[in-house]
Amino acid sequence: MRLAATALLLTLVAFTLTACSGSGAGCVANCSTGGSVTLVLTARPASPAFGLSIQAFAATITGITLTPSSGGSPVAINLNSATYIAEFNRVTSDSTLLASNVSVPIGTYNQMTISFAAPKVTSCTQPNSGVPGCADGTLSSVIGTPGSTAVAANITVSNNSLTGIVLQVDLGSALAQTGPLSLGNTFTVSTLPPAANATDLTSGQLSHLDDIMGVVTGATSTSITIETSTRGSVTATTNSSTIFHCAAQTSSCVQTNQVAVMDAILNSDGTITATFFQPIAGSGDFIEGVVTSVPNTVLNTFTLVATDGVFAPSNSVLNGSLNLGDQIVVELSNAQPFVVVDKGLGNPTLPGNNFNGSTSISAIVPGMTVLFPVTAYSGQSGTTPGAAITNSFALRFTRITTAMATATSPQFSITGAALPPYFGLTADQFVLTNPSRLSVDGAQTITAIPVNRTISASALILAPGNSPAFLAQSVRAH
Repeated sequence: MRLAATALLLTLVAFTLTACSGSGAGCVANCSTGGSVTLVLTARPASPAFGLSIQAFAATITGITLTPSSGGSPVAINLNSATYIAEFNRVTSDSTLLASNVSVPIGTYNQMTISFAAPKVTSCTQPNSGVPGCADGTLSSVIGTPGSTAVAANITVSNNSLTGIVLQVDLGSALAQTGPLSLGNTFTVSTLPPAANATDLTSGQLSHLDDIMGVVTGATSTSITIETSTRGSVTATTNSSTIFHCAAQTSSCVQTNQVAVMDAILNSDGTITATFFQPIAGSGDFIEGVVTSVPNTVLNTFTLVATDGVFAPSNSVLNGSLNLGDQIVVELSNAQPFVVVDKGLGNPTLPGNNFNGSTSISAIVPGMTVLFPVTAYSGQSGTTPGAAITNSFALRFTRITTAMATATSPQFSITGAALPPYFGLTADQFVLTNPSRLSVDGAQTITAIPVNRTISASALILAPGNSPAFLAQSVRAH
């Protein structure tokens, strides 16, 4: 009897172990719970040798699925927003959150399918070397067709663990295709973290999450939630290392409904840690975009291409009317002093510039990215640009692609002739960094980037003639 009871007990234990390993049926306790995935989005720019002046390249990513290697139905990945609108110029230098902690069955996956809609490129030409701004009549948009593309992948999702994935789109390939504009055959998929020699991240960190701008919708002493206008919301925890760039320099600076910007780190456990937070303004409608024309100081106007926006929590005049890539004629009226949102890079002293404190539209130059409150707005209609009135501007970060000229730190130089032609710069330019606030991708350090390597940077344009002319927060070697 004792032998029979012991045999029965061993049989039950073996059955339980088999069931809980996931290879049997009928598991009732300690069973496999699956894993999760987080996706970030990046982009490879077109070669600077093409001499393109692209202000915005946007598309709506409508869905992503993973196909199991063993066959079976694809697994849908819920994106960070039901209508995720990507601006690909932004992610040539930055990384943005595409999907966060999505539950996925354990196993291997050999294919990712990306569905997209409304790809749109807004660009111009400037055939006259050294002349700033888009040549008259050349600023236009091309809108493509919706579609989907399948990409080979090698992804393993393990039980109770997070798999980090980076989805990268090759903009040069997209622009080189014949026929209608499309994102077909332009994506690649790889897992995070990157190789140790291709990032400044440390152990336990998967990716930078750069320049998250929007409305603060959640604030506690240990967390911040920012709702973007096109890419959903991001919640990050704060700690003693988080920099609060405000008067109090504490979490008390974080207030709901304010417009703010945050940098963060995606961790290997799927959590997100805020590294930097800066309030920008109170609530309201704001447009951010790239300046494409030399300002008219008589009419107090210039032309801009929208690359982002912030929608007022209620009664927004932009929500549903502003599209990335739209052309907008901006008028300055009843001017208030301009500000520079330097994200702590200028600490302790912001380099010399003509923008901070100015009330003159002449302080604005082509290539600058500016953010402004909207006091009146009408959207673009067909090829007729939209119109906006504002009373002030905040200098924000332009995404630039060029070539490394001298790889030194904390100040390096870039090849002026490799910048987009509408910048109007031909001489090499100095770029200042703040090592304590710099994010590097594609290399461990700035000095490890080879000369002539194509790079993209998120940088403040302090104006031509200044030395340095740029102040960079993130740099990616391609």
